[in-house]
Order: sequence, then C-alpha cells, then structure tokens
Amino acid sequence: MSQFNKPSLIIETAKVIAVDQGMATVECVSKSACGSCGSAEHCGNSSLAKAFPKRTHQLQVELTESVEPGEQIELALNAKNMLHSALVIYLMPLLLLIAGAGIGKAMFDSNLQELASILLGGVGLACGFILVKLYSKRHGQSQRFRPRMIGRKSLS
Repeated sequence: MSQFNKPSLIIETAKVIAVDQGMATVECVSKSACGSCGSAEHCGNSSLAKAFPKRTHQLQVELTESVEPGEQIELALNAKNMLHSALVIYLMPLLLLIAGAGIGKAMFDSNLQELASILLGGVGLACGFILVKLYSKRHGQSQRFRPRMIGRKSLS
C-alpha cells in the first residue's frame, strides 16, 4: 500500500481509569497548542491558555490488549473523519446563519431588511444547531468516529 492510501491518524495518550469486560474508561487531557513556539513568553494567547486549567475528558474505548488501571495507552482517530466532523459542527450553523440573513435581506423592503436579516439569521443559526445535534446523535456512536486503542504507551 502506498503512503498516499494510508489514512492519517491523530494519536493521543490516555490514562486508563477502569477496565470492564474488554472496555476501558480512559481519561485524556486537552492540551493547548500555545507554549510550544519560541514566542510563548511574550504572547497574549499563551498567557490566556495558562490562566485556564487543563480540561479532562473521559470516554469508553474497546481494548485490543490487556491493561490495568493507571496505565497509559495510545488512542488513534482517523484525521479525515475528525476533519469531516469539525466541518459539519462549525460550518453548518455558520452557513445557515448567513443564508437566513441573506434571505431576510432579499425578501423584505428597505424598512424591514435589517430586522428580517437579524431574525432569519437567528432562525438559520438555531436550525444549524439542531441539525448538528441530529448529526451527532446519528453518527456519535459510529465506530469510524470513535478512537481506538493502538497499544500501550512506551516508557521512553
């Protein structure tokens, strides 16, 4: 298989919290990208990232090998699927907001254009959020959108 056919993977380390019947509850820590560049000491974004505590997320993962609570494992998620989800979640409400505002501007005369644009833009935004909620309910449990265990974290 050529390197162009291999899916790009996002790999993250997680700590095993509990193990039960081939499934593990794992905890991942959200990391900020700030702080890794040479300008981190002088950057406002880096200071802001340091001010807020790290967030942790717990999720269920199917085990591919035996692990014990407290161990570190590596999880992988297909980058293409992650990008697809991000595009739907962020762009759907935004596009419907813009469409609603445009419809409000096109359908009404100059006296009501601004109010109609605001109201229909809000309706479009709300519809976008509803569609994202329906999308996540339908695809949220799909295996292709769930991280999978690829092995234990090496101690090097």
